[in-house]
Amino acid sequence: MQATQEKDILDFMALTGCQDEQKALQYIQMGDNNLENAIQLYLDLEGQPTLSQQSSVQSQKSPQQQNQQQYLNQQDVKEVNTMIFNQNNPPPELIRQRSAPDTTLIEKYKKYQEDKRANDDGILKKTFKFGWSAITYIFKRETNHGMAFQTFIQQQQIQTDINFQMGNFQDNLKRAHEETKPLLIYLHNQQSLYTFENMINSKTFVQIVNKNYHIVGFLESPQVYDLLPVKPQPPTLLIYRLDLTEQPILMDTIHLSPESNFQELAGKLKSLKGQFNKQFIMEDQVKREFNIPQQYIPNFYGQQQQQQYSQRRQQDVQQREREQLIKQQQEAYRIAEQQAAEKKRREQEQKQQQENKLLEQQQLSEQRLLQKATILSNLPDEPENEEGIEILFRFENSNKTRRFNFNDKIQSIFDFALSQEDDCFNDPNSNIDLIQSFPRLSLKDKKDEIISDVFTDSNKVQLIVEECE
Repeated sequence: MQATQEKDILDFMALTGCQDEQKALQYIQMGDNNLENAIQLYLDLEGQPTLSQQSSVQSQKSPQQQNQQQYLNQQDVKEVNTMIFNQNNPPPELIRQRSAPDTTLIEKYKKYQEDKRANDDGILKKTFKFGWSAITYIFKRETNHGMAFQTFIQQQQIQTDINFQMGNFQDNLKRAHEETKPLLIYLHNQQSLYTFENMINSKTFVQIVNKNYHIVGFLESPQVYDLLPVKPQPPTLLIYRLDLTEQPILMDTIHLSPESNFQELAGKLKSLKGQFNKQFIMEDQVKREFNIPQQYIPNFYGQQQQQQYSQRRQQDVQQREREQLIKQQQEAYRIAEQQAAEKKRREQEQKQQQENKLLEQQQLSEQRLLQKATILSNLPDEPENEEGIEILFRFENSNKTRRFNFNDKIQSIFDFALSQEDDCFNDPNSNIDLIQSFPRLSLKDKKDEIISDVFTDSNKVQLIVEECE
């Protein structure tokens, strides 16, 4: 635990009168590590501090404010001084009492625990059941419904900063509960790409959901609808949480459209997170009341009780540190597994891309060979002896010479150049133009003309083969 966090916990307990260090830490975390937010959240849920805590707050005011408060409350000076004097040894009737938890929640959790104990099969049956569950889990794992959505957005080449998780509904809901966050489900179909792109392009929305929610994306399918308690039409956001009886509770359903204002929606999701925080603390208080009844250890019971309290507090801190270490190790293992799977996927994707590239090159090569063979077979015969016109072709990497009839078309000159080996070109698949240097003449637009009409009174010509983009 950092020194700053320890100071915040001490300040929180001093200002609110909270005697539970773990609860103080929980409120500070719920308030985004802001002491003022944590205190306000505590007061909203558990009431205002008692007169003794108010006096400690007043002691932090300016001298002018203190004098004014003393003038207005002269009748209470004696009582306040008495309470401050007895702060280390308070009488039982002045020990601060917390606000009582919701009785409905208490009864609900009590019934849940009683039903849970009633269904317990006993140690031997329970051990066999857990052993059999471990064996069947190896051979029958839950379907990873989040994988289909991840694969889909990768196929669409969509880059998003939203931290989508993989897995099924139940696993993600439990993981969200362990992270003290609601579960945000984005239900998608192939027709809602435009809405999805608008959503991921809203920086405020992305920041809010990444900070406050555990997020998973599902593609619309019968399998996904089988596992979801509700079945809305996509694109839709579903906000879930686990209640104190480990039942999924739908907090809100938000239907999306291309006209959705994701800036306003971000504010609504932040407000929902605040409601979740309050409900989570209320239910956690019920669990603590039921499982470990709150015990107050006043100072006036003596030094022995104070030592026992200190020992228990130290043991609680050590237990929390062990649990935190185990949770960190589990999270590190999960991240390592996810990274290994991602690395394997990337390697397979690169291998597939290389194979596709080789196949494409092979197909292009085969097409070019076929094209060359066709062109060569259709070329007019070369005139014998010294008849016709002799043309010297200057390629990028070599020179070629051939004779043509005067009544052949300029197209036949292009066909001969295109039919040469790939080594003659920098890019065998590029278009070409034939250029006469002097006088400068381009043959690209003269393919349908007769050679004798273009090269009059010439029996030998040099042409530069120019590759075009």
